[in-house]
Amino acid sequence: MASVDLRDNLLGISWVDSGWVPILNPSNVLEYFSERSNPFYDRTCNNEVVKMQRLTLDHLNQMVGVEYILLHAQEPILYIIRKQQRQSPTQVIPLADYYIIAGVVYQAPDLGSVISSRVLSAVHGIQSAFDEAMSFCRYHPSKGYWWHFKEQEERGENTQSFSAPANQG
Repeated sequence: MASVDLRDNLLGISWVDSGWVPILNPSNVLEYFSERSNPFYDRTCNNEVVKMQRLTLDHLNQMVGVEYILLHAQEPILYIIRKQQRQSPTQVIPLADYYIIAGVVYQAPDLGSVISSRVLSAVHGIQSAFDEAMSFCRYHPSKGYWWHFKEQEERGENTQSFSAPANQG
């Protein structure tokens, strides 16, 4: 199993440059994403090389390495940027996705993070239910086990008891 560097996990942060928000559109969203203060942007990517050499983004297809592309745009509110490793002009490996909603940039969680979060929520709910059920369970050597509910006591009802089977030996 590969180890995960916590510095690479940027799921809990967001970034925004409010000066850009009113003018964001599909033609300038990659420029917005490449701002120096954006913690999601890798300065060693091919987009920087293209920018420094004043080439068009079409030249990215001929390069090998990390690049950012605009994957989807739903103007004026949603843009999805993909970070990918280009192996050849026709082969890329997705590394991460980022979404921009109303100018705020977030890293999209990977499938493992989503499943882990859902499983943790389910286990927490089950543990809470088990702890509450156990708080009503009572035991006495002469009576055995029984359930003790405060509502029954208030109504004057007897509590239900049950005995554990005796060990036969």
